[in-house]
Amino acid sequence: MKTINNILRLEDEVAIIEAIGTLIWEKKEATEDFSELTDEEQVFVFIDIFEGAMGDGGFQLFFTSEAGNFVEEIITSYQEIKAPKTAEIIANAVKIFPKKYTTDLTERQTLIAKADEEVLSGWEDLDEIFFTNESEEDVVSLIVTYIKDNESQFGN
Repeated sequence: MKTINNILRLEDEVAIIEAIGTLIWEKKEATEDFSELTDEEQVFVFIDIFEGAMGDGGFQLFFTSEAGNFVEEIITSYQEIKAPKTAEIIANAVKIFPKKYTTDLTERQTLIAKADEEVLSGWEDLDEIFFTNESEEDVVSLIVTYIKDNESQFGN
């Protein structure tokens, strides 16, 4: 707990997120899944997974990677930190998914490989909205506020 207190005293919000992330990912490594993490730590992890995939290649990469297996949890996580616009962007990307969305990675990859230009173009448009939206919803600040509001649930 003292570690969390020290981390939250940092002035740089990105440094806070990186330090908290290190603690949580170390805790997660002890298991095959997220079962040892608190619900609040899982919110952090799901947002981290999504942000990483988006930074690497937008919605198309997100959906073709294992990160896409957690789309419902990711949408809920953005709602939890009070980022409804980001949650809506993700939900809209799911809506234009070819056929019904599936959490089966191989099935998603097959559907995406056959996706028409309209779907791919729609995701590119949503990529642009997502990255532009960062100035509207400061996810970094929202996550830090969420951590501070739920401090006792982190790092235990």
